[in-house]
Amino acid sequence: MAHWKTIKQVSEKYGIAETTLRGWTKLGYITHSIINDVVMLDDESMARHLDTHQIKGLSDDALNKLIKEKEWEREVILSRFDDELFLLKTQKLYEPLFHILIEELGQLITDNDQRDIFLSISSGEPISRVAARHQMTYDEVVAKYSSILDKLGRNPERIATFRESTMTSLFGKYETDNPLEIHLSQFINDRACHILSKLEIYTVYQLLQHTSKYGWTSLKRLEGMGTITYNEIINSLYNANIIIINKDKTITLSPEIATLVL
Repeated sequence: MAHWKTIKQVSEKYGIAETTLRGWTKLGYITHSIINDVVMLDDESMARHLDTHQIKGLSDDALNKLIKEKEWEREVILSRFDDELFLLKTQKLYEPLFHILIEELGQLITDNDQRDIFLSISSGEPISRVAARHQMTYDEVVAKYSSILDKLGRNPERIATFRESTMTSLFGKYETDNPLEIHLSQFINDRACHILSKLEIYTVYQLLQHTSKYGWTSLKRLEGMGTITYNEIINSLYNANIIIINKDKTITLSPEIATLVL
């Protein structure tokens, strides 16, 4: 059973400053309760804490120093948790972008099994499931994944070169370093360009800004935009590697364009 005493009573009994006791209370070292709006400390909890830490003979200065150290330790721990929470939230928010980057890195891996291991684990698939699919042990898959990451990390210039060559092969014919700056007239017919120009949409970037805000189907509601013209725009964007048309007919940006927009 708890033996409740006020902070002043505990301070007088053990010769420990009230500020120190309040600090221990905040850190959870001493069991406490609020009784009639007064902070009460459990005397038995206080005794156990002193016995455990063998600090009965410490001076007030030494005790205050200890409190400061513990408070600093607490701040470090909380800060670490805040950082980890921020990273978790960020990963969730930008998960589509991370998947795009992972897919691009996967293209650098020529071995099919190793590529599958890298893509699967990086995308969040349980390691045990990946191990079963490749008839490997859990530890073997972990070791293989670590080895793949190590090889990728030792060749950062290869990643940059691969991306540059990919962008050149996809968009080099438009003679621009930034596909978002491509004028729509370079791959969309004059009628469609005229309709889009009414909204001052002339470039890929301006078109993606509009569809990001209003959706792709909003183009169908533009004056003069019929089904045939709309489909011609979508097919032209697809053929120009700007968008991807999924099996369910939804539209997403191609990985190369998405990384620029995001």
